[in-house]
Amino acid sequence: MSRLGNLLRRVAARLDASAPGVAAPNTHVGEITPCTPRRDPWEGKRLNLVLPSINKQHYFGGIHTAVLIYRELCRHFPASRILLVDSAPDEEALSRFGDHVLVPADQTSSALRQIVPFSDRYQKTLPVADQDIWVATAWWTAYAAQRMSQWQGEHGGVDRPMIYLIQDFEPGFYAWSSQYALSLSTYRPARDIGIFNTALLADFFEQHGLRYDQRSVFEPVLHDGLRPALQQARDAAVPRKRRIVVYARPGTPRNAFELICEGLRLWGWKDPRAAQWEVAAPGELQGDLDLGPFALKALGKLDIDAYAQLLSTSAIGLSLMVSPHPSYPPLEMAAFGMDVLTNRYDNKRLDETVDNVHSLESMTPEAICAGLSALVDACESRAMMAAPIASAGHSMLALGSFDQIAADVARTVE
Repeated sequence: MSRLGNLLRRVAARLDASAPGVAAPNTHVGEITPCTPRRDPWEGKRLNLVLPSINKQHYFGGIHTAVLIYRELCRHFPASRILLVDSAPDEEALSRFGDHVLVPADQTSSALRQIVPFSDRYQKTLPVADQDIWVATAWWTAYAAQRMSQWQGEHGGVDRPMIYLIQDFEPGFYAWSSQYALSLSTYRPARDIGIFNTALLADFFEQHGLRYDQRSVFEPVLHDGLRPALQQARDAAVPRKRRIVVYARPGTPRNAFELICEGLRLWGWKDPRAAQWEVAAPGELQGDLDLGPFALKALGKLDIDAYAQLLSTSAIGLSLMVSPHPSYPPLEMAAFGMDVLTNRYDNKRLDETVDNVHSLESMTPEAICAGLSALVDACESRAMMAAPIASAGHSMLALGSFDQIAADVARTVE
């Protein structure tokens, strides 16, 4: 095409973009809305945990784990803050942090434990002191913390390594994109301190050239609230209900909700025994979903007692995770004696190390359908009795303490 033709095409494109009803292209990455620092006269070391939110609707496993580690780190730091960059805390959230004081970002406070909302930050600044120590988990919180620590160093303070709680390979949450590149940029293995949620994930990072020079690793353990129910399930030895428990998070692409539904739908049409089974979905789903041959029963987000009851009485679990992290639901389901259908990913091979876990040959509706039929066969062959339930020496029943990790990290940032 001629140079004139190219020019005319570019002009036409601009006119199209400015025409009524045509959305202009996005020029911002919302996750990196700047957290602008200002000098805080606070003296001494102060721990800063940067989180998206602590509200109940956002309080899934990742944030809960970050708070547990923060609580353990607080034993080593008499002063600390929780900085919230996505959502201001509601009253229920604040009630869970009764030892903390709510401090607006435009103020400074001498309180030793603070919660500082900073989601509404247009033309606002955040007080940053010379010896602040930064902890982050989600990539955009790490992005903000790294920049505040850098500002701190450039203005006479100490720019220490950030403590990065890494709970998945977060670039994988996006297509190759701005967010992919930005999240990848937060991994600074020669600079920061990595705390990895499972050795599987730490190994994945190392195998992909991201081995942290300073790192700690912890493994999943069963929630304290589930342990009494597990013991009861072990002692009861009664048949399980014909129920498939589906971990349903439609808003989280890596949990492959659409693929799960395609597989369930196919199984429902092909396996005549599907009419005898209930399919229930704890998680984000708020209303029952008609899949054709049956309805997927929405349970919503369950409290710990209701979740324990569900695991204790159900026969099969279906939980997918398109990432190197194993995720907790399939491990919890398997510990309670359910047969669990999940997937492999890269170095993740749960079926090779975890009792009762069965991995798909491929992530397709046909494979899910075949896998469910095989698990129904297995359940019925043992008269709906549970598969092996985790014994007292099971790794999921270890004590879930972060005290040693916190002690090691505290020494590193002294």
